[in-house]
Amino acid sequence: MYNQTTVDQDCHYATGSTFAAATLFICLFLFFITKFFNMLLVPFQQPRLITELTVGLVVGNMGFMTQLLEMVIPQLVSSFAEMGMSCYLLVLGLEMDLAVLAKKPNREAIVAYTGIISTFLITSTITPFIKLGKDANTIGFIVSLSITLTGTSSPVLTRLVTDLRISRSDIGRLVIGAGLHTDMVTMLLVSMSLVFHPYKSRKNDQMKLKEGLHVLVVLALIIVFLSTVLPIFVNWLNERNPVGKPMKGSDLVLFVATMMILCTTGPTMVGYSPTMASFLIGLAFPRKGRLSKMMISKINQIMNYVMFPLFFIWIGALASFRDLRPDEKFIWLKLLSLYAIVTVGKVLGALLAAMLLGFPFHVAVAIGFFLNVKGHFHMYVAAYALGEDLVTTGTYIMMILLAMLTIAIIPLVVKVMVEGASRKRSPYRQMTLQHLDPSTELRILLGIHGPQNIPSMINIMEVSRGNKATRIGVYVTDMIEINDCNSTIFVPEVYGSLENTTMADETVVSLREQITNAILSYVEESGKGINVQRLLAISTFANMHQDLCNLAEAVQASLLILPFHRNQRPDGKMDGVKHGFRYVNRKVLRQAPCSVGVLVDRGLGRIQKRSAPTAARIEVAVVFIGGKDDREALYYASRIAQHPAINLTAVRFLEETDTDKSSTKKHRRKLRSVIKMEEEERKLDDECFTEFYEKSMSCGRIGYLEKHVIDAKGTVSTLKSFEGHYALFIVGRGGRVNSILTSGMSDWEECPDLGPIGEILADSDFSLTASVLVVQQHCLDGLENEFTVMSI
Repeated sequence: MYNQTTVDQDCHYATGSTFAAATLFICLFLFFITKFFNMLLVPFQQPRLITELTVGLVVGNMGFMTQLLEMVIPQLVSSFAEMGMSCYLLVLGLEMDLAVLAKKPNREAIVAYTGIISTFLITSTITPFIKLGKDANTIGFIVSLSITLTGTSSPVLTRLVTDLRISRSDIGRLVIGAGLHTDMVTMLLVSMSLVFHPYKSRKNDQMKLKEGLHVLVVLALIIVFLSTVLPIFVNWLNERNPVGKPMKGSDLVLFVATMMILCTTGPTMVGYSPTMASFLIGLAFPRKGRLSKMMISKINQIMNYVMFPLFFIWIGALASFRDLRPDEKFIWLKLLSLYAIVTVGKVLGALLAAMLLGFPFHVAVAIGFFLNVKGHFHMYVAAYALGEDLVTTGTYIMMILLAMLTIAIIPLVVKVMVEGASRKRSPYRQMTLQHLDPSTELRILLGIHGPQNIPSMINIMEVSRGNKATRIGVYVTDMIEINDCNSTIFVPEVYGSLENTTMADETVVSLREQITNAILSYVEESGKGINVQRLLAISTFANMHQDLCNLAEAVQASLLILPFHRNQRPDGKMDGVKHGFRYVNRKVLRQAPCSVGVLVDRGLGRIQKRSAPTAARIEVAVVFIGGKDDREALYYASRIAQHPAINLTAVRFLEETDTDKSSTKKHRRKLRSVIKMEEEERKLDDECFTEFYEKSMSCGRIGYLEKHVIDAKGTVSTLKSFEGHYALFIVGRGGRVNSILTSGMSDWEECPDLGPIGEILADSDFSLTASVLVVQQHCLDGLENEFTVMSI
């Protein structure tokens, strides 16, 4: 389809002896050069797309690399790139819903439409003076160029917003919804414009108009046919291949063959672009069912690992800087002018929407930059124009650099937004159990890694309600790692909204359904007084802690409980370390806007009939040594003690008074500078325990043990004496001021997220049946550096 003039025409075919060597060299070269540019760009928070584009431009302008590619894949680089774009547009169509165009415009649609109109009017008015076309700027060329520049790459924008951790903010959800609307409308306009520019046609305008009308009629009939027949065919295949069973080979072959015919043979016969036909077929394809999810998952894998690298190399090979004409020395000035024109159009549209909807103007400016993001399709259109001899190589290079510039500017925009929000943020209220008004609703955010955490978290949910007279709000969030296979396309259940976002990956969908069904079953059985809501934290392990903190702040949770990063094996021991969740837990403990609990499940999930009147009582011990975290653990223990299935024992550790005087004097001399702080903490501990005693133990339902020990060694031996007596230990993570009872424990601890006491209790040598809940109280220290952009 394209005149690839920048690639050496004397193609050499690889022999059997050189094919493997050339392939290995290409793979290694691409791997190392990608790593090199990634290291250069990561400090500037540039996304992966910028790295891949840079590699494509560099490699594409290396003559020996293009020759090697032509040897290994003769004359197929451009074909692979075009096929990859067809797959990309097919998946893009699958994530869009045409029905929203018939509904009353919501906030996202208004922002999208104002941006489209303003950008189209400005670009179509000014771009003729820049003279981007190779020949005279015809009306058709100006209109097509303006529509392309008006568009937004919604997949690229979604990934950018997600990676920059603002997808759960107001502006994040708004720009994702507006980006989807913009992308869908402009893609439909491009599809319509191609009707009057027949595929591989070189005829005059009058003949093109006649052919266009013919193609339009035939294409309309095809779309009507697809909208009625294709859903029936897909639903039939879905019924024959239910979820959970392997797909029949004959059905898979039939489905793949049908999609290939629809995307290639049919459109080409009537003179329509097969690439754009893939987008229209994606729009007509039923979004629900196994086949659509399978298509998205499999195509994403192929695109990320095969198609996109070849696509960017192809884009770079066409952007040959050697082919720049002498009269194109003002290309950089044209680039800046075109970027300014398009950006002004988007910003003016966002400002108009701001006046209509009433949000701040500085937010509107940021929205304008977000909606200006270009992506893969816009680069493909530029390559198409170059192949059709509509633009020069200089104009093509300018379009590619324009797309890169619109993406590269986004991290800077987000940084400015975050700094602005930090300066204007109001003081944050203390979200702790200790400061919670007993008459208000307790809100808990529970994190779940997978089905193995469901029983224990449901038991925590049950006992946290205390007596059934009090209400609690529980927010259960799935902690899902984002990766190349499941992150490219999100499928919103409500268009333009991320509150009801589901994943296209079948395993993730199945996992969420399993968790939801278990929670619904519990709520229907015994969930009176519990308000349960489902949430989703989907991110890379490097950023997941921020999503959890944003969710906790948004729902105003007082306690965030996370599973421990290790699970119990059938033999009772703990399995291997899951480093991803381990780092997530540690970051949450450092930055959470509320108190945090880490649950080590070693049998708590196996306790059944939690709420039944005849349920077996759970023996629980709260270990109190002193400090803010132990006080928070005591407040939580006092709440669950009100549950009829809980037998609580409060174990308080005190320093033995009859110790060697010399060692006591030596210790006091060593800690003379913190004696005042210790006295204040001890006073707070006494007040907290006195309050706990008066409210809880006076009723006679709670046991009390007082242990006097000399040092940390005595603390450890006393803790080990509790083995086999309790099913659950509740203990503070730390927060103790140089307590002699734990002095030296932190020197050999392996799990700082559990604290010294929690690590002893969670060790397999201590018990195989006792679960441990380690609690850390929220502290305001340093919070001024941990602001989020906006609330949900």
